[in-house]
Amino acid sequence: MNPLPAYAELFCFTSAIIVASLGFIFYYYLPDSTFIQKMLKSAKGETRYVMFQRFLGVFIFGIIPLLIVAFSGTKNLTDFGLIAPVPETYFWTIILSVAIVTMNYFNSGTPENLSVYPQNRKEVWSVKLIIISALSWIAYLLSYEFLFRGFLFFASVRLLGLWPAAALNVAIYALVHVPKGNKETIGAIPLGIILCYLTFRTGSIWIAVVTHIVMALSNEWLSLRAHPQMFIKKLT
Repeated sequence: MNPLPAYAELFCFTSAIIVASLGFIFYYYLPDSTFIQKMLKSAKGETRYVMFQRFLGVFIFGIIPLLIVAFSGTKNLTDFGLIAPVPETYFWTIILSVAIVTMNYFNSGTPENLSVYPQNRKEVWSVKLIIISALSWIAYLLSYEFLFRGFLFFASVRLLGLWPAAALNVAIYALVHVPKGNKETIGAIPLGIILCYLTFRTGSIWIAVVTHIVMALSNEWLSLRAHPQMFIKKLT
């Protein structure tokens, strides 16, 4: 991990805390504002609402941190985990992905999960909608993990050290899951610790990015399959 100028370290750390805290307030509550509701003409759970919220996340968690890095004086994204994967990355990605898909397989059909997922509550899914939803998930989670395991984590490690930085990261990570319920909030703690450690160990965010995408897509597809009121429109 390359050292940064002192002013750049403090600027990035402070900015990351602000984006990770205030950013999620905007992410959760802006789509429900009267102005956005009138613009979208789409209620929570409908396609336009879900797409708007995900791409709002791309802007807040991805584009804004990238702009901050560009103006911080570092201008080097490798300082924040965007490096080529090392061989160890593939090993841990496979291990975590298998564990996550297995967990989702058994959890996807539970009433608690089906009350929330798929996030898009459309009853009839076309193949086009499945693909669009998957691509939006990928864009959102790449941005999301760049914020948490990239921008926030690496900025924190440089100032605080590994475990204090991991503790801060996991605390914020768990808090932003509170609107999704106790189960996801509690589950975010061990997963956050693992992802922070592996990110530090490999120097990159790719384990976190890929496993989070695998988690989201496998849960969406398995939940869609298990949901009694949803089905995929057959091609004709």
